Amino acid sequence: VDLGRGLTEEQRRVVSKDMEGLKIKYELPTPDGVRKRQYRVLEVRRKPAKEEMINVEGENISVVKYFTKQYGVSLKYPNLPCLWVGSRDRQTYIPIEFCTMMSQPLPRRKKLPDEAIATMIRQTAVKPLDRQKKIMEGLQRNNDKYKNDPYAKEFGISLSGTMTKLTGRILDPPSIEYRDNGKDKNIVNINKTNPGKWFQDKNTYLNGADVSNWAVLDMAQLNDGQYKEVVQGFVTVGKENGIKFGGVDKVMKVRVSMKDMDEALATIEDHLVRIGHHFQAAGSKLDFVLIIFAFKAGSLYDKIKHLGDMKLNISTQCCLKANLYKGGNLSKQVVANVCMKINSKLGGINHVLSKGCRPNILKRPVMIMGADVSHPAPECRSFKPSIAAVVASVEPKAVNYEVQVRIQDMGLESNEEVIKDMKDVTRNLLLKFFEKNNGRKPEKIVMFRDGCSEGQFLTVLAKELMAMREACMELEEGYQPPITYLVVQKRHHTRFFPSDTNKYRNGNALAGTVVDQGINHPTEGDFYLLSHEGIQGTSRPCHYQVLWDDNNMTADELEVLAYYLCHLYSRCSRSVSYPTPTYYAHLVADRARKHHNELAQFDCGSSSGYSAGSGKMTESERRKIKEIVERGVEKPMYFV
Repeated sequence: VDLGRGLTEEQRRVVSKDMEGLKIKYELPTPDGVRKRQYRVLEVRRKPAKEEMINVEGENISVVKYFTKQYGVSLKYPNLPCLWVGSRDRQTYIPIEFCTMMSQPLPRRKKLPDEAIATMIRQTAVKPLDRQKKIMEGLQRNNDKYKNDPYAKEFGISLSGTMTKLTGRILDPPSIEYRDNGKDKNIVNINKTNPGKWFQDKNTYLNGADVSNWAVLDMAQLNDGQYKEVVQGFVTVGKENGIKFGGVDKVMKVRVSMKDMDEALATIEDHLVRIGHHFQAAGSKLDFVLIIFAFKAGSLYDKIKHLGDMKLNISTQCCLKANLYKGGNLSKQVVANVCMKINSKLGGINHVLSKGCRPNILKRPVMIMGADVSHPAPECRSFKPSIAAVVASVEPKAVNYEVQVRIQDMGLESNEEVIKDMKDVTRNLLLKFFEKNNGRKPEKIVMFRDGCSEGQFLTVLAKELMAMREACMELEEGYQPPITYLVVQKRHHTRFFPSDTNKYRNGNALAGTVVDQGINHPTEGDFYLLSHEGIQGTSRPCHYQVLWDDNNMTADELEVLAYYLCHLYSRCSRSVSYPTPTYYAHLVADRARKHHNELAQFDCGSSSGYSAGSGKMTESERRKIKEIVERGVEKPMYFV
């Protein structure tokens, strides 16, 4: 940043967002001594100090002239903007150069930057054995209090000083199937003593995409050698994995600088349109654009995704130069990870459960659904809606999903958890299933519902299950497929500490650990399943509550189905912490939120959750945006 020249609009916006609501110390060195004050910042002004006019005794004067005239101080950086401090009723503008940031806790309503959140999670993650020790120490302290408490003694209350001992089981992991190349074995068996991950080895994707026409949008200023290396890296790694990338001569290269973020945001659409036209003029179809960022840029990423998904219908894949060049050289592993995402976005299939271990329910036409509702932050509730996303599998392997998004205005007091338009959503998804399977209807429906707390079980079940039934009946009289409805919860405080050797080196329980007795509901069907390998901190098991089951599935069948679905997440060759359909619903809701913010021009990174004027949308604008977001994205699996 060149302080002499001042700040660009993007830099000013970032600084303003970071400083809003924080306390600063203002020290003005005058000939009579140093004037000291403390203020809370409202915002960073748009104009530089030499152009910022204030009214002094009926005369308009610039801040620079005022400080010279009033205090005999000439500003060192007249091109820097002023801070607006104090009350919004008064125009108190002070030059930045006289301010220092005070040490203070972050205000509660302010959002931490993503990097800070990642660092915080890394720092606060506690290893299983340390966590167990902490819990035991806390328990001991509580027990000592109770032992000497006269009231507890009188009522005969005592606490046990040990953790509850439970008997769990470890489910066998599934085997994973890749493309049958004739000579190699295409089935990968997961190591039972170290489950939760597998290695693709020399196997290729079950169904590799064909990427003949692609472009690289270089925003990281790669030199010619690096550019060729990146393109060649994708061609080579793609070939090893089963994606046919067009060679260096087939790739269109576009160079853009990220130095001036305002310019990058303003011109990104033109660049993407130009890429599309280039391939159109050559009579070919653009498959996808690889965008390489110099650094993380949330606003630019959101804009690119909005343009690619909603406006221009182009598949885009963003990645960071720093990640591609981990350790100085091009990382084949990172390129392979990116290839998994590209293949899924372009309609390919990375891996599936092998035929031998596929759960029985998947052997007949069945629709596996996942649903999630994403809510706005409390301070944005008056003008930001809740977004519901529902995904449904449309083929026997349960890998490819169709998507429905709904925008629903929430109550001002509390978030509405029920998906209001469930009937229409289910109807559309059933029609897509029917279309993709040559006129076959699902014989069964299994729903994994995320984001639902215990107090809302009955409401959600009553409304959504009835809506799903009505959708089936509406499509064909007498069509009533049995429905199994499960709620998946991760927000709880239950943790497992294995007392035998069935654990990873860091002390976490093995993937596939299931507990369905001892701490479960006495009458309702529920179970805890830990389906991932915890790399950082202590693993949190998923709590599955079976709210409805027309299919009369046994506990074992449900547990195996949930565990096996965790292996179908197409972004990685690992088992994830909750079932793929639920995970995808979460990603869809997240992406829909980005689309909505772009359309409504919300500055959702700001601490107050909106930029000037964003809350003042007319009803017709609201309806139009709702219509666009709900119309959805043409490309399937765009959210991966």
